[in-house]
Amino acid sequence: MDGMLQPPSATAFDAAASILSLLVYLGVALDAIRRAPGDPRARTFLVIALTGAVPYALSPLQWWKGNSVYTPAVIALTAVAFTIGGIALFHFTQVFPRRRPWIVRHAAWLAAAYVLIPPPVAVISWILASLLAPSVPPGADPMAATSIELGLLVLALIPVLIVVAVVLPLAGVMSLYRSWQEAKPDARAGDRAATLWMLISQLGGGVLAVLVIPMLHLVGIGPPWSLVIAALTYAFALLLPIAVAFYGINTSA
Repeated sequence: MDGMLQPPSATAFDAAASILSLLVYLGVALDAIRRAPGDPRARTFLVIALTGAVPYALSPLQWWKGNSVYTPAVIALTAVAFTIGGIALFHFTQVFPRRRPWIVRHAAWLAAAYVLIPPPVAVISWILASLLAPSVPPGADPMAATSIELGLLVLALIPVLIVVAVVLPLAGVMSLYRSWQEAKPDARAGDRAATLWMLISQLGGGVLAVLVIPMLHLVGIGPPWSLVIAALTYAFALLLPIAVAFYGINTSA
């Protein structure tokens, strides 16, 4: 049980791939902002890149210094980055390549998600991380003293996890699929290619992140399969900025 609560170890490949991914995301985002500073697609993708910088930076830090980098503050920051990034990714599917009807009708809901969800996530994650690594007398069982608090905190996080990790990604995939469908009769080749690459990125990366990687972590599978899965995960993630760079954000939404 204790091993499942520990973050997976980072390898040299993870460190190098994370740095490359970080540079690609930030490079594409900054180029998009340079080309179209007032475009909501460029601004939203910049948010995706900046929030993604937190987990991507953690891999080389963990490889360098070990799991000691995961302090309560860092865990809380990572949880908030994941939350905002998930909202921004859904937001991006509502404005790229063209504005979807949902965001026209429910823009206030999206704004509320940005404002209301991250603060409680930060507080709960900080407390949860602190409880998982408390100062206790030698020989004492830290989990015995905090089981009720941990249970309550996990229950409090479940609705947020369902929204950010399940509802928004699925809704985003459906929006991309609708955008891909609508680009076909209009012969918008750029839109169609971009949304197809993004669909592959989200579907492939989602299956690996939600199903495959947790199972590998649970059974403790080692190389070469762990390296293959890690490489595929980074490759699927990179399809998103590649699609943005391929299509370009330099026209009106």
